[in-house]
Amino acid sequence: MAVRSSMGLRIDWARATDECVTHLRELIRIPSVNPPTLRDGAAGRDPAGGESAAARYCAEVLSGAGIHAEVLETEAGRGSCFARLPATIDTPEPPLILLSHLDVVPVDAEAWSRDPFGGELVDGVVWGRGAVDMKDMVAMELSVLLALRRSGAELRRDVIFAAVADEEAGGRAGAQHWVDARPDLFASDAGPAAAALNEVGGYSIELNRHRYYTIQVAEKGIVWTRLRATGTPGHGSMPHNDNAAEKLAHAVSRIASAQRPARVTPLVRDFLAALGLGEVAELAERTPNAAASALERLVDDPVLRRSFDAMLRDTVTPTVLQAGSKVNVIPGRATAELDVRTLPGTDPAELLASLQHIAGDLATVDAVMSMPPVEASAQAEIVELMRVALLAADPDATPLPMMITPGTDAKALARLGIPTYGFAPLRLGADVPFLALFHGHDERIPVSALEFGLPVLFEVVHRFVSAPA
Repeated sequence: MAVRSSMGLRIDWARATDECVTHLRELIRIPSVNPPTLRDGAAGRDPAGGESAAARYCAEVLSGAGIHAEVLETEAGRGSCFARLPATIDTPEPPLILLSHLDVVPVDAEAWSRDPFGGELVDGVVWGRGAVDMKDMVAMELSVLLALRRSGAELRRDVIFAAVADEEAGGRAGAQHWVDARPDLFASDAGPAAAALNEVGGYSIELNRHRYYTIQVAEKGIVWTRLRATGTPGHGSMPHNDNAAEKLAHAVSRIASAQRPARVTPLVRDFLAALGLGEVAELAERTPNAAASALERLVDDPVLRRSFDAMLRDTVTPTVLQAGSKVNVIPGRATAELDVRTLPGTDPAELLASLQHIAGDLATVDAVMSMPPVEASAQAEIVELMRVALLAADPDATPLPMMITPGTDAKALARLGIPTYGFAPLRLGADVPFLALFHGHDERIPVSALEFGLPVLFEVVHRFVSAPA
């Protein structure tokens, strides 16, 4: 069915949604697991070259529609797709970037109900790794660019498609690299891009029988951290008190159990207040136990509670432990990796020093990779376009600017001064455990969510880039 957009274009959204679902399923079937050397994380498939294969798929789709696209690699198999729909007026404004990433995290195939890389469509739901993080957005941005091309709309900005590798490992083989090596990919003759649209934000949440849409304008910082413990190796039959594995275990336990003080940023305070959770924000810094009780009383969804709580403080999560190579050998070395996420305003050096104090002489604490928080203006023109488009599609809902707790390639673009907004609009039912599906088992997305979000995303893009009539 062709539906007229608010700016007069007629788009066949049934066709566009079908194409979007097809692109998503095809992309899921490409095992672009990061790291690509981890074969047992790809359900028996070989993930080597997966990112380049996904980039080539995008380039072929766009090239087939007459949009110039290219695949660029930082090394063999670590490919990103860049494409550009140029402005059609003589004095264009700075571009808009449609940003996404092609890599996915590994899977534990035995814990899945369906083939993680099968791209199955069952009862109106697409299953597979990347369905929510974030090949759904890759497919949506592909479909938006195709619709914009087919519409013949006059454009006052270039529209840049950037589907990159390696986001899940910090972007050194993806966005971070290309920002340094080829900043022109994110700019035009009019200057660096005015904005970028990226993953995570835009999804709906339901709280107290009301639906809200998240507009991501900020994200926490990342300080991936390594603990190292050393000891005296020996025979496992003769235990002693200088066991590196034991020392590491104690250090990790101390750090994991240490309470992180709350610090409520203005954006988070406003977000919680708009959700009816102002009590939580008011109590968090003064009486954390009361704040936790209020959060449990006011929010039924445990994953949503965890998300809100993580917005209130720096978080430290042990994720990788390594010690020993043989059951009868006491290890002389042991390491752990911590996923540390920081609020705006946190000094990473002070935080690491506090972790070292907690670990004491059991282990050393060092940063492996550090990337700062980013925040863009919640009053920007494109944010208002998001709000208007969401309300047009769902008048009873409330769009709200928010900060996400993960990190994205927004951190790379921030180094070029490009504000990046998370906006993958999805209307989700209460039965969809959306946040739990990020890096989780049985990742999936309802087709109805894409059917809702695709015209909303198009509306925002079209209004931001179209030339005045």
